[in-house]
Amino acid sequence: MKLLICTDGSSGSILSADLVSKLKFPTNIQITVLGVSENKSDLDNIVASMDLIDKKFGTTYVVDRRIRNGKPIEEIMSEVLESKYDLVVVGGGRGQLDLLHPQLGSTTSKLARKLHTHFLVARNISTEVNKILFCTGAEAPASLTMRLGGEWISNTPAKIGLLHVLPANLEKIGDSCNVVTTYEKDDHGNREQRDLVLSQAGQQLRTAGVKNEIITKIRQGLVVDEVLNELKEGEYQLLVIGVHYQPGQNRWQGTLLDDVTDQLLNRCNCSVLII
Repeated sequence: MKLLICTDGSSGSILSADLVSKLKFPTNIQITVLGVSENKSDLDNIVASMDLIDKKFGTTYVVDRRIRNGKPIEEIMSEVLESKYDLVVVGGGRGQLDLLHPQLGSTTSKLARKLHTHFLVARNISTEVNKILFCTGAEAPASLTMRLGGEWISNTPAKIGLLHVLPANLEKIGDSCNVVTTYEKDDHGNREQRDLVLSQAGQQLRTAGVKNEIITKIRQGLVVDEVLNELKEGEYQLLVIGVHYQPGQNRWQGTLLDDVTDQLLNRCNCSVLII
């Protein structure tokens, strides 16, 4: 696995390294720290931030350094295109001066749409990552989200929330083994089909290596609102979502379906992993 952490010398890049460290990626991954310099005056800060990232990782990971000159978006795109990374990590968040400031939402959305790789935005990092929320559906991208996302976070001690959103009324049924399921009353859907979607997603997480408790939930309402509500109520530190796309279509191009991913990326306060 090849992972790219982007820095312009600001505190956001340290957040990125901190999150990667807390997610406990396998020690054999290849990590490259890319410094993007728009002016010569940036170089000292970029080198200093790279030193801090090295200190953050210690001897756990071997880190390669690269510096490119130019506009951040263009240079990140060029680096990813040339070296074919599996995951790009950037720091970002409200009120944080970082690589994507001041238009975090629009710039991050451009990267999410254009990059032919997966994308992790580090935001408001907690002391520990102990709760992670996965969003799932019946689409093919959900399988990839479970498989890759599950593999990448499988070494963490985090409890996993597995969420599917429907227009429904809340009714709690009970526990099953170590999987706690919250169901919804819904006159428009098929409960067996919903249960199958959640069961398959949970099994995919297990197959990917997730060993900790999985709590599956079905919530009522609009997707974005209910995901945000679940994040807030459950106090999750990381949201894992898949990008919707049509078969045969480049999923990183055009407008995201209903702008769900785009809205979540801009409105949630925790880190976001986009598969």
